[in-house]
Amino acid sequence: MKKKNIILKLLHELSLYPKWFYSALFITIIISVTSVVRPLIINYTLDDIHITNIKKINQIGLLLITLILAESVLQYINSVISVTLGQKLILKTRKNLFEHVIQLPASYFDQTPVGTIVTRIVSDIEAMNEIFANGFTNILGTIITIIIFITTMFYINIPLTLTVLSLLPLLILSVWLFKNAVQKSFTQVRNAIARLNKFIQEHLVGMSIVQQFNAEKTEMEKFMTLNKQHRDAHIQSIWYYSIFFPVLELLSSIAIALIIYISGLLAHTSLGQITFFVMMTQMLFRPLRMLADQLNTLQMGLIAAERVYNLMNETIPQINDGKKEFQHLKQSIQFQNVHFYYRDKNTPVLSNINITFPANKITALVGHTGSGKSTIIHLICRLYDIQQGKILMDNIPIQEYTLSSLHSRIAVVLQDPHLFNDTILNNIRMFNPDISKSLVQQAAKNIGIHDFIMQLENNYDYIIQERGQNLSSGQKQLIAFLRAYIHQPDIFILDEATSMMDSQTEQLIQKVLKNILTNRTAIIIAHRLSTIQMAHQIVVLHQGKVVEQGTHQDLLHTGNYYKNLYNAQFKYAI
Repeated sequence: MKKKNIILKLLHELSLYPKWFYSALFITIIISVTSVVRPLIINYTLDDIHITNIKKINQIGLLLITLILAESVLQYINSVISVTLGQKLILKTRKNLFEHVIQLPASYFDQTPVGTIVTRIVSDIEAMNEIFANGFTNILGTIITIIIFITTMFYINIPLTLTVLSLLPLLILSVWLFKNAVQKSFTQVRNAIARLNKFIQEHLVGMSIVQQFNAEKTEMEKFMTLNKQHRDAHIQSIWYYSIFFPVLELLSSIAIALIIYISGLLAHTSLGQITFFVMMTQMLFRPLRMLADQLNTLQMGLIAAERVYNLMNETIPQINDGKKEFQHLKQSIQFQNVHFYYRDKNTPVLSNINITFPANKITALVGHTGSGKSTIIHLICRLYDIQQGKILMDNIPIQEYTLSSLHSRIAVVLQDPHLFNDTILNNIRMFNPDISKSLVQQAAKNIGIHDFIMQLENNYDYIIQERGQNLSSGQKQLIAFLRAYIHQPDIFILDEATSMMDSQTEQLIQKVLKNILTNRTAIIIAHRLSTIQMAHQIVVLHQGKVVEQGTHQDLLHTGNYYKNLYNAQFKYAI
């Protein structure tokens, strides 16, 4: 995204809050005007007021104190307005970005690390706050201040003004070199932060694997490499600052020396004018230094804004959302000659799939890892659309149903269901206040897990830790079953947990499944013999193709793939 377009978009965002923006700009102009009045008063005092006029000097001193206090109050008000404006825009931008992210296709999350997305939504938007709160208004205010200062200096003494401005080309060159150097450095800092966030997020989630393989030292070395990259990029940006500001101080000192020298050559330069120009030079170089710093703050914000807007510009696919409302599966779900590819269109994930999932029956999908089982589930949920073939629900193409009606009637329970760091009650009703606690309790009794929940501390108010760390995989699936059941789905999809469970939990899960799946269409990625034996039909997949279909007993006698899979995987399973 071009920088010009980013700036225009940011200005558009600011224009949505005109009262706040123009109030901040107006106060900034007033502060600029009051700051130039003080040197003028001192110039007048030294040249036009006799030292014996104590009353007049006292009045001028009181006026200067009043101006300083007024300037301080205005700066406080301006700061409050600018920060409030920034926070309003940050709230709006973060809301819009998150709203956009949750509409992105599943393929985007397959390709993009979670840490990168988190950086965009949190850190990069926070960096944009500097633009909204301190960027545009401060830069405009600083430019106005510089114009007012130079105009006033020309009015007082043209030769001395030209003397000060003779150093302006060197100053502009310094600012330009500094801006370009820091821009590159800030880009490296932001990229380093994104890599750190990605690494930390990934390793916190997979910490048990790191510890299991005694890889702490190796992973720590990788972390330190990323950490040092961030440190070096940050130090480099500080190094540019440490050079730039002394250069500005040197130019300011040279300007003051030239003022004194030129004043000695000019016959009619008064003490008041010399004092005025010494003060104005210091005051002029201060906003010039501020402008350089503000430009770099703006630059850092623009880099962050570019990353945020690039994410905002990620295309939300125009899914052909149908008009029919899906309510109940009466006949079947049919896959007819379905072909599907992910990113690599040369390698099909599914090839010529033909399956019929009868209504109110249980279908088990079995096969080795990578055979296409999870992809079939994704297609039924319309997380992806097929490239070739048809998926029919009651002989109607799945694309003709609205996505919202499909998702509301299909419940999916994954191998490792996601549970929020909240109570069991809130996890079950998914923060829907219309689902009462008594309704949840009755549903738990219906499927047979009420007693299990009552054995936990605080029962339904038991706090689940992040990622359900204080629950076993079986217990997490039980809660996920209840969460799915209470929303009364028409189609139940289960990716069965592969981890080992104690016999009591296993028996409870089988009992719950029987209660939930009775007279309901179910599709299960099965890993256990007990679940397979519940199925009315079994579909065997191998390398993205259906190789066998039938009942458990039929496939044991006539099947080849299934029989081998059974002997290798299911025979000794519960």
